[in-house]
Amino acid sequence: RLLPAFDTPTGIPYGTVNMRSGVAKGETTVSSAACAGTLLLEFATLSRLTGDSRYERAAKRALLSLWARRSKLGLVGAHIDIASGEWTHRDSGVGTSVDSYFEYLLKAHLLFGDPEFLIMFFQAYTAAKAHLAKPPWYVDVNMDTGNLVWPVFNALQAFWPALEVLAGNLGDARATHAA
Repeated sequence: RLLPAFDTPTGIPYGTVNMRSGVAKGETTVSSAACAGTLLLEFATLSRLTGDSRYERAAKRALLSLWARRSKLGLVGAHIDIASGEWTHRDSGVGTSVDSYFEYLLKAHLLFGDPEFLIMFFQAYTAAKAHLAKPPWYVDVNMDTGNLVWPVFNALQAFWPALEVLAGNLGDARATHAA
């Protein structure tokens, strides 16, 4: 009953699905990178508990579809059209609408041991450090140009120091946390 949400040209799911009737007519085709890229832990666990690999495959396809649409800077935007694959909001940061995208890349590797996710995480992390870091904190930039679009801390960035600890970057984690 969950899988119809993934029946899109990109494999990136709709944000909501009715468990009885499926995806509602007129449901928006815009999803945040955080929503599109953060189903893997739950869906892979569901697959492993039920023995039905379709859930993990669907979530991984969604994540890889999002990954394939990174900019030349290695950044993802805040919102994407799941039907066309075009970015509808090209701001990139470590907070609102993107936050758990980073988190789930690393945690998928930690939980499932798949080195592909670790490689993806460090590529995304390196891009974030190169284009979003304004020590000791982070800003939002245009995903294509790297131009500053939002210089203000938002609450959804608060997870970042903990993620840096998981990634082994204790020095930057301490500096960001102390800021």
